[in-house]
Amino acid sequence: MEARQTLLVPGSLEGVRQAADGFDAFSAAHGLSKGEVWPFQVALDEVLSNLIHHGLAGRPNGAPIEIEIQLQDREIELLIVDDTPAFNPLEAAPPDVEQPLEERPIGGLGLAIVTKLMDVVAYERRGDRNRLRLRRRLLEA
Repeated sequence: MEARQTLLVPGSLEGVRQAADGFDAFSAAHGLSKGEVWPFQVALDEVLSNLIHHGLAGRPNGAPIEIEIQLQDREIELLIVDDTPAFNPLEAAPPDVEQPLEERPIGGLGLAIVTKLMDVVAYERRGDRNRLRLRRRLLEA
């Protein structure tokens, strides 16, 4: 089975909700269970929330974010494209989970979770746009 859909959502909390709803509709239309797709829901929410709170901070009403969803051979790929300043999240220092919780700096755990949930997390800057690719094989339902 092969399917593709592109979502264009605003860079706002409402956009995060629209992306989640769009992904849920895509998944349902292709007979995917919630158990198969929850890692993508978590990753999409984390990436978009970080993008809105950090990359788009200070831009009124954010900016449009493009999300391409592709299903092929029991694998889903999400491509998230934005026009915020260049930022490769894969170059960020990993969180120090050995420190006591009260001494840890805020941040970094979300990306660590995303990289654990996905088989592939890749970043590239093309022109003036960030492109974050998330891919994972679906577990058998």
